[in-house]
Amino acid sequence: MKISSVIFDMDGVMIDSEPHWAKAQIHALANVDIHITIQTCEQLTRGKRIDEMASI
Repeated sequence: MKISSVIFDMDGVMIDSEPHWAKAQIHALANVDIHITIQTCEQLTRGKRIDEMASI
């Protein structure tokens, strides 16, 4: 089967990817010895663009 197209869902219409994104952020921060809870991560990042999160 040849793939003829790919759909990128970046706004949560098809799936809610924010919980996965939050877990990835928590893991990445832990790698540089910054430890936050899922609640803190969601408060600081939910609904924000990556450039907005970088300034936190």
